[in-house]
Amino acid sequence: MPGRYGVATAVAVWLLLQSAAALAVTPEVLQPAERVVLYEAYELAAALNPWERIAGISTYARENDLLQRLLPGLQAIPTPGSGFVINIEALLALKTDLVVTWSRKPESVEFLRRHGIAVLEIYPESIADLLAVLQQLGQVLDRQPRAAEVAGLIRHHLTAVQQYHQQRLAAAAPPRVVWLWGKPTTINGNRGVTADLIRIAGGRNLGDHINGLNRDISMEEMVALDPEVVLIWGSAVFDPETLYRDPKWQSISAVKNRRIFKLPRQSTWSPRVVDLAWLMLRSFYPGEVISEELAVTMDGFYQAVFGIPWPGESK
Repeated sequence: MPGRYGVATAVAVWLLLQSAAALAVTPEVLQPAERVVLYEAYELAAALNPWERIAGISTYARENDLLQRLLPGLQAIPTPGSGFVINIEALLALKTDLVVTWSRKPESVEFLRRHGIAVLEIYPESIADLLAVLQQLGQVLDRQPRAAEVAGLIRHHLTAVQQYHQQRLAAAAPPRVVWLWGKPTTINGNRGVTADLIRIAGGRNLGDHINGLNRDISMEEMVALDPEVVLIWGSAVFDPETLYRDPKWQSISAVKNRRIFKLPRQSTWSPRVVDLAWLMLRSFYPGEVISEELAVTMDGFYQAVFGIPWPGESK
């Protein structure tokens, strides 16, 4: 835990966090903006407390559990659509200076630019990318010192997860892990924030042979991979019981040993990746992390980053 191991940075984590290329953004975009619409990255932005500059948010942000705790007036913030479906009339009415959205829908980005709207497009594919986006938000929201502080806290706590593994669990064989997305056969590849988190928490990502964010595989391949631990994306429509009951999954070790876990429904583009890293470590090495100690650690992190208590593991 951070309190136990101090502030020393593990070399392996440091290299991991610094390895990804910086996200390319034109300098004109990275200027302080007075009126910003957040279609994406609202959990990252929340750590910067920039709300006087936020002109609008995604419709999905209104359903976000973290924002609901942070902002009593959340429902009053205008919602000009989302990164999936843009309400251009509502967006133009907000007279926004900048929209933060994802780059996976280039047609939407070009649509915004054709209407004269500056766009910060993001799609972090690693922890390093995520921290780069945080720094970019610090620039456009005029919160650069705070962004650097939050990035340091995230690095420190992720380092603590890997130190915990290295100092107490390194002798144990890393469990074979798959992360499932929207379908029970769509697994995470060797890229993405989740791939980094699996490595940090001491797991062996069985999707490392897939050069990309994710891929749908056959059930035959899943059986051959034989994961010992299965992690399910929090927003997936299926749960562990779905797989425990499925006849096609019965030969898989994670089913036999009941080691399938559905993670909380929270963003992986968020300081809450620290939550996910500790939850992964506990899933990989059951019984190793003391609940009381974890609660103290995470409460300190939440207070420092968001100014609220940690809601606990069940949230």
